[in-house]
Amino acid sequence: MAYIAPKDFSQDPELLATVMRVMGGDLDLSWMKDHPHPVRAQASQPTRGLTLDDINQDPAYGPESIPEIVRHNFSMAPRGAVLPDGLPSLGYRVNRKSDVWADHGPSLFEESKSRRWAPARTIPWKELDSADYSREEDLAIRQIATSLISASLVAADVPSRWVWLMNQEFHEIKYLLCAHMFDAARLAEAFRKRALYGHGSLGRDSRELGDFLKMVIDSETFPLASAATNLTLFSILQGLGRHLEFVSRNAADTRLATYFVQDATRSIAYGVDHIRSLLTKRPNEVVALNEHLDLIENGLVGLLGSRELIEPLIVLSGGLDAVASFYRRTVEEYFERCASAGLGDRTDHSPLPDFLKLIEGQR
Repeated sequence: MAYIAPKDFSQDPELLATVMRVMGGDLDLSWMKDHPHPVRAQASQPTRGLTLDDINQDPAYGPESIPEIVRHNFSMAPRGAVLPDGLPSLGYRVNRKSDVWADHGPSLFEESKSRRWAPARTIPWKELDSADYSREEDLAIRQIATSLISASLVAADVPSRWVWLMNQEFHEIKYLLCAHMFDAARLAEAFRKRALYGHGSLGRDSRELGDFLKMVIDSETFPLASAATNLTLFSILQGLGRHLEFVSRNAADTRLATYFVQDATRSIAYGVDHIRSLLTKRPNEVVALNEHLDLIENGLVGLLGSRELIEPLIVLSGGLDAVASFYRRTVEEYFERCASAGLGDRTDHSPLPDFLKLIEGQR
């Protein structure tokens, strides 16, 4: 049901009388006097431009002014603005700062803008015309690209599910999540073009990939969603991007993989900082986060073992040993990030170590 305003403005005598007075030259101008705390905001590094950190220097406008639980503002009024009586509530449900905050969020948002790229022009697609791939290797790359389209779209869907529920006081994080959506949409675009370029076609979807992505997107709170997406999903995507760069034999695939890794790394950086900040403020949340990642990692085992992923990787990598090494390196880096975020040593209760031993022939 659409929101119904508390009055019919077109028939409101007070509003109409105010308009008539203004038209007659009776200007109140009280809003001009309502600036209690002016600040001096300038670019600290002119070559970089005016950043969010530059305008956040004053506590009245910076994130230091945000309480742990926001109770004073549920409207779209920007943080630090004067709040008149009667502002409507937009129904925000994420009103606890530690649920979303990361101190590096503002700088990560600025970085996302400075590192923008356009798949249509940035990737030298014509280089694929002379790429030295066998038919089997070409089909393997197109199959992996097909899976990465799905993963990228879910990476866009997850923040879109939460950003509109977050209080406007957390605007830096809302900006960053919007940038993450754009980054993920751009990756989906790029991998669709990679799959179809030339005489190409999309590959086959994967049930295991679908199960894993559904587990990620169904995370019940934003902290759980952040851990599943930014720590788990993007750790695997970053590792996959590095591996694709390693096996690439042309400038187009190399550049695509490089930008893929770049964007995935930014999401990981937010995830680590966010979860670490959350656990510093609310250490008891570590139990729920670890239990959730137990489930997510079970889905990840399914993905890593799916024919639609492991077989094309074997074709591209020259055998299972190279894929097993890539998997181990990526999973170990993921566990290190979990520990850095404050989740402790996950190796004892994760299904991933046994899976690695299996494909390495150790059991």
